[in-house]
Amino acid sequence: MMKKIYKIIFAVTMVICCTGCSGKQTKKIVSPDFSSISSVCQLATLKCYYHNVAKAETEASGFFKWLGVGYKKMWLEYDGTVDLGIDASKVKVGEPDTDGKIRIMIPDAQVMSSDVVIESMGQPLIDTGFMTKVTKEEETEALAKAQSDMVESAKNDEAMLKQAKERAQNLIEGYIKNVGELIGEEYTVIWENEK
Repeated sequence: MMKKIYKIIFAVTMVICCTGCSGKQTKKIVSPDFSSISSVCQLATLKCYYHNVAKAETEASGFFKWLGVGYKKMWLEYDGTVDLGIDASKVKVGEPDTDGKIRIMIPDAQVMSSDVVIESMGQPLIDTGFMTKVTKEEETEALAKAQSDMVESAKNDEAMLKQAKERAQNLIEGYIKNVGELIGEEYTVIWENEK
């Protein structure tokens, strides 16, 4: 009786082992998750440093102009920074096609922010006429104009804007390829300009 039970257990075990190994394995399709693309875009900034000058000048005027009343000149050197990058909200990532190609629409680079390097600011050089002084408001106004001119210069610097866009594209492409490797796929990025 015991031999019969062992034979049945052995036969059932063999059937289970043989049928369990002979089945076809199905490849599990995993959809890529590109949800962190906006974080990658925010990292893809290019910081540009500028040596800038804030200046203001007013000529002497009025009845006592020959005494220099009203004449004032201010000169303040400082360093400023401009961050160039792409607007993450405008980046559109398509689904991969059957060949593993992913279309990405990316905007042109733009000025993201600007700042003054406070540590670089010293005392302004000031030259004034008789009974005349440069006010803090005039200093602030000159600094604001210099910052505005710096940002405008950065907006018109095609070479730096192109470099910022290429940097963003390289980081995004690396991110897409790494996501593909994690799920066992190989992706090719096709770039499209914003319409």
